Amino acid sequence: MYYEIEDELGNVSTLQLKQRIAEEQIEPPKKDELAPLFYLRNEEGFPVTSLAGAPSDSDLRSVLDLVRFKPLVLSFYCNCWGSYAPKHLEILKALAPQIEALGGQLLILTNESQKEIGRIARKLDTGALIYHDKNYNVARSYGVFSETSPIWDRIAGISEEVFTPSLFVLGRDRRVGYAFVDENFDNTPDAKTVLKAVYDGR
Repeated sequence: MYYEIEDELGNVSTLQLKQRIAEEQIEPPKKDELAPLFYLRNEEGFPVTSLAGAPSDSDLRSVLDLVRFKPLVLSFYCNCWGSYAPKHLEILKALAPQIEALGGQLLILTNESQKEIGRIARKLDTGALIYHDKNYNVARSYGVFSETSPIWDRIAGISEEVFTPSLFVLGRDRRVGYAFVDENFDNTPDAKTVLKAVYDGR
């Protein structure tokens, strides 16, 4: 589609608007479904994620490695959520020691820089793993990031490509015990249900 724009001096310029290519939206995994696979790796000391494939790197750990001995609480987080971000981080901070006490572990995936990951780790002050979700690979596979249905199109105050606030509890069988996806940025994960899912997933 083309638009013609005329400036104050009468100069006419033509703009072509690119049409969004529709993509099949991946649905977030629901309770009792198998969680999508992904890997954690360190690239030059920077902890990042990669999609499941056939890696040969001995430093890689898959989600299967993570849930082999203990349930996993997987949360997506972004500082660019504005006023919603501190609330979500506070919930994670409160949940982290309880998750650990029940024999679980917390993994936070973010799109923040290495420096910011360090700040998040200091704010949490827990043993949570924090990894950079490279190119939103894991968020896409979990259905909480889409370029064709961006959050900035729906939520005021967000102007960047971000993923949807979400939290999943994965049992040792890799099945989802609890799924929280907040499309409207107006809710928080239910702490009791999260902890029950961790307990049940052992």
